[in-house]
Amino acid sequence: MWTLMQEEKPRTLLAMLRAMAHEISRDKYMVMEYLGPVVDGCRAALKVSVESAMSLHTLAEATFDQYMESTGQSFSCLTVCFRTTDTNEVYSLVFDRGTCKVYEECAEPDVAISGKTEALRDVLDVDSKTSPTDVLGTTFTVHGSNALEIVEGLGLLCFPSLLQLARSGVDPSSLSSEDADSVFMVATTNLVTKMVHRWVRLQMENEE
Repeated sequence: MWTLMQEEKPRTLLAMLRAMAHEISRDKYMVMEYLGPVVDGCRAALKVSVESAMSLHTLAEATFDQYMESTGQSFSCLTVCFRTTDTNEVYSLVFDRGTCKVYEECAEPDVAISGKTEALRDVLDVDSKTSPTDVLGTTFTVHGSNALEIVEGLGLLCFPSLLQLARSGVDPSSLSSEDADSVFMVATTNLVTKMVHRWVRLQMENEE
């Protein structure tokens, strides 16, 4: 769907979520294969302490491995609710044992992402020039009762930007590009950890 011509791109929030679920499910560019493990690592760091999320690079390898084993695989069972604050639209994107589907309702979500319609469309647009790290907490918010699930939601919001990168030429699935794998992995790690850092800072600011 996201490979259609510009004028045929999905415009409504629901259409964009369906297009996103389609891309996640087929994972042509292997984005989820890179995104999942990085999110796993961030969740493992949060199990150590909130402070550790601010300095993931300092976590001892043995400690990291221990917490990785106890965290569980990301995006295996997750319900993310998208709520528009201006039009009261409610949709959910659900991961269930390897499948990703969109529903026009939202019951008992693990993570809730809220914002004005245009803000949510912008952050989900694969052609957007806005980085989700720049607008998290300003144009949209992410909430949940479990920090580990929230990190999965934050990682999900990185998917459009990473898909854009893959399509621009840094395609990790391409055997013709020797450096694509390492470049894409670094980009994925940087984007996800920046999202987590930003979220942690917002939580600390709210507690002051």
